[in-house]
Amino acid sequence: MILTSRGDVDLADEVARSLAKLDVEVLRPSAGDGGSLEEIAQAELFILVGRRARSIEGLAGTLGQDEMLSGVPRLVVTEEKALAGFDYCRLADDILVAPFSRGELVARVRMISWRNEKVDPSNQVKAGVLAINLSTYEVTVDGKPIDLTFKEFELLRYLVSHRRRVHTRRELLSRVWGEDYYGGARTVDVHIRRIRSKIETGNRTLIQTVRGVGYRFTG
Repeated sequence: MILTSRGDVDLADEVARSLAKLDVEVLRPSAGDGGSLEEIAQAELFILVGRRARSIEGLAGTLGQDEMLSGVPRLVVTEEKALAGFDYCRLADDILVAPFSRGELVARVRMISWRNEKVDPSNQVKAGVLAINLSTYEVTVDGKPIDLTFKEFELLRYLVSHRRRVHTRRELLSRVWGEDYYGGARTVDVHIRRIRSKIETGNRTLIQTVRGVGYRFTG
């Protein structure tokens, strides 16, 4: 999701064109200042575009006010003169200075995605004591195999692969069961409860319930 200040739409257009042939869906909210957050609840990467430090801080501040969006990775695209004016270590996961090449932008987007999903060369996603093998559909906790159904596996895989953010029940239904699924939010709750009974032992909590919103993997 590309968010930009109103005065930097041309730079945001350049970013969008550079990503046009990448295997990702690039979205732009209808509100140019990022104010329409309900449109972007499922974004997995925010690209904050602005030439001025104040513009970037405003966009990052808007995201920080929403618990569902505050943990989504951010790539800041700005000009060199803005770097001294804002706390990019706190507000960004990576920075790209304009003018930039398409190859560098694509590389940075892919690297952020790789770091976020934490898939290692053996095609495993690891999070603390939990390991998910994406090739063999095996899940282990502390090295011990866990028996999951296919939907339980897919739901857990999605939560672990996008662990930095809160996911609504509606989003999880869409991502795991598909847009055409007619079941209700209780389907997600039931599957989460079953997964917890299999992977959480003692006082260890791996899946957090965010009251009134949904779930987040915290392991």
